[in-house]
Amino acid sequence: MSLNFSYGIIAIVGVLVAISIGFIAVSPDYVPEPRVVGESVKSTAPVLPMSLIVSLPTGSGVPGCDETNECFLPYDGAVAKGATVTWNNDDSAAHTVTSGTPSDGHDGLFDSGLFMSGSDYEFTFEDAGTYDYFCMVHPWMVGIIDVN
Repeated sequence: MSLNFSYGIIAIVGVLVAISIGFIAVSPDYVPEPRVVGESVKSTAPVLPMSLIVSLPTGSGVPGCDETNECFLPYDGAVAKGATVTWNNDDSAAHTVTSGTPSDGHDGLFDSGLFMSGSDYEFTFEDAGTYDYFCMVHPWMVGIIDVN
């Protein structure tokens, strides 16, 4: 019976030594991080483009496109800060792309001057904000660029 008792004591001492070594091996600063299992959550925030092409479509020099906001396509464009917007004159008439509104006039930010059919005008938006613009020749032609 003393042999079985000795084996029991040796087994208990062995387990205690193993546990002690385990505690010594683990750094006191170590904190285990929980492991997340499952699908990662994807960001749903939209990524805004760094460039945008706006068309001045055929017929935009004739009143009526303003009734459906189709004088500039797209009418309301959205880009990231630092993006370049290019306006393409796809109409047969000459136009301008001028910052501001027809009622308040040019606000001084950008103005293409008169540009003919088949040509284009570019402007880079450095600051966030909402920018109204219009055609000085055809004041019913209005559009908006949102910069975020």
